[in-house]
Amino acid sequence: MNKKILVLGHRGYRKRFPENTLLAFAKAFEYGADGIECDVQKSSDGVYFIFHDVELNRMTGFGGNIGTSASAVIKTLKAGEGECIPEFNSFLDSLPSGKFINIELKEETLSVDDCPIIINKLGDKKKKDNILISSFNHGLLPPFKNAGFRTGMLFETAELKNKPVRQIWGIIRQRPWSVNLPVNVFTETMAIPVKLFVAVAKVLRIRLVFWTVNSEVQYNAVKDIACVVITDDVEGIIEIRDSEKRPLM
Repeated sequence: MNKKILVLGHRGYRKRFPENTLLAFAKAFEYGADGIECDVQKSSDGVYFIFHDVELNRMTGFGGNIGTSASAVIKTLKAGEGECIPEFNSFLDSLPSGKFINIELKEETLSVDDCPIIINKLGDKKKKDNILISSFNHGLLPPFKNAGFRTGMLFETAELKNKPVRQIWGIIRQRPWSVNLPVNVFTETMAIPVKLFVAVAKVLRIRLVFWTVNSEVQYNAVKDIACVVITDDVEGIIEIRDSEKRPLM
């Protein structure tokens, strides 16, 4: 029997709570998410934080760059509702067991040299089967695959439509657990190269993860091929998924 699509909270329950905070993650789990997606950046002194942007201003009002700011400064900042920017270790310690965790490695501040450090931090805290490591910088992924983690190759829309052959070759070489795609390529007119891209992934038994699925139209566009959907609206998408009358892929 086919399994239900997993619903992950995008940066936690982003629609209702400050993104990438421990509050947003806890609320995503509380409201029924199968897991969460989050982002990892690094401070100027080598401390890893859960944060999406390079610039700190949008979430904190501070005019600095996370990659050029010291960890002591970042720890003083608030990301909304009094929530701090979580350190990576604190984030890992907060996670409940049995939930699916998609950790995106941000290429703006991370390099291959960071991979063994992050792998060591992950250690035995969580089962590797429940962790997906993804990145737009596909060169960051092999160390994690070699260490036994699931990996996901992230793609932008332009890459899929304009350079499909190059991307397909990359998938064949890396054989990731998943390819993570923007849902808009399926709600807009879908070019033949994009269809080919998806077909190759299916032939190679690579799972399809879609972001950011925030409406019934978007969900319905990918529900027959998705393994995982990532959403800002945890409750809304879970309600849509669970209203289906047949098993989902």
